[in-house]
Amino acid sequence: MRTPSRTTRALVASAALALTATVAAAPPAHGVTSRTTSPYYAPKRSFPMSVITPAGTIHLKSAPKRIVSLSPTATEILYAIGAGSQVIAVDDDSNYPTKGLPTTRFNALNPNVEQLVALHPTLVVVSYNPNNLEADLKAAGIPVMEQDAPKDLKGTTRQITWLGNATGHYHRSYLVASGDVREIRKDVALIPRHHRAGSAYFELSPPPYIYAAASNTYVGQLLKSLGVSNVADPASNASNGGYPSLSDEFVIAANPKLIFLADTVCCKQSQATVAARPGWSTISAVSHHFVIGLNDDIASRWGPRVSVLMDDLTRAVLRYDRA
Repeated sequence: MRTPSRTTRALVASAALALTATVAAAPPAHGVTSRTTSPYYAPKRSFPMSVITPAGTIHLKSAPKRIVSLSPTATEILYAIGAGSQVIAVDDDSNYPTKGLPTTRFNALNPNVEQLVALHPTLVVVSYNPNNLEADLKAAGIPVMEQDAPKDLKGTTRQITWLGNATGHYHRSYLVASGDVREIRKDVALIPRHHRAGSAYFELSPPPYIYAAASNTYVGQLLKSLGVSNVADPASNASNGGYPSLSDEFVIAANPKLIFLADTVCCKQSQATVAARPGWSTISAVSHHFVIGLNDDIASRWGPRVSVLMDDLTRAVLRYDRA
C-alpha cells in the first residue's frame, strides 16, 4: 500500500498548520534604512539585528558564516541570494542548485541534534519544528529562523528578503524577490480580460491517496489569478488547510478542463497514467490532452523558482484558451 510522498506530507502538514506564517521584524533597536515600504519586501536592516520568526526572536550580531538549512526552499533562497558559501549543511531533500551543495546532510523530519550542534552553526533555517528541535538548538545557543509555508507571493518575497537581511545579502535578495513579482505580474497580464475560463485540478499525489490543492493555497492563488476555477474548492476546509483528500469519483464528476500534475517525479504520473485510471479517460482534460506535468520540487516549494511555476501554469491556461 503506497502512502503520499514525504514531500507531499510535509507540504500539506506545514501549510495546514501555518498558512499565515511569515517572518516579521522586531522594532528596530539599531539603525535601519528602509529600501521600500511595499508589503512585499522586508525593510533593509543592519547588524546587529533582531528578527521575529514563528520560532521566536533571534539576535544576530553579524552575518552568520556557518548556516544549516533544513528546508529545501530555504536552501534555494540562500543560494539565489548569494549566501551559498555560508551554507555548511542541508537537509536530504535539498537538491537545487544541482551543483555546489554541501555533502553534510540531515533528515529534516528527524535531524540528529547532537551532530547538528557539533557543526557549530551560527544560524539554522527550518520550515517547521520537528521533535522540538528549535528548543534544543536554542538551549545550545544556536539561532533558529523558522520560515513556514507562506499563504501567498507576498509571504515568499518577504521570506527571501528577511533571509537577505539575516545573511548580509539584502541587496541581492531584493533583486531576486522583486524579479519574481515582476515576472508573475507579466504572466497575469498575458491572460485576456475576456477569456475562456476553465476549471482545474491540481494534483499533489495520485490514487489511492489523492491530495489536491484548492484556491486558498499558495499554488491555488496563482491559478486563481489566471482566471481559473478550482474543482477542489468544495472539499476545502479549515481541517485540511486547503489540501483535501479526494476520491476518484469526486474528480471524475468535477470534470476539470485542465489537470496539473505535481507528482510526475515522485510518483511517475503523466497523461498516459492518468488516462489509464478507471473512469478518468472521460474527463475533459484527459480526452482533450490538457494534462500538464510539472516538476514536483518547483510545484511544492515557495522559493525563487515560483516564477518558473507561474510560467508553466500560464502557458497551459493560454493553450487551453486558444484551443
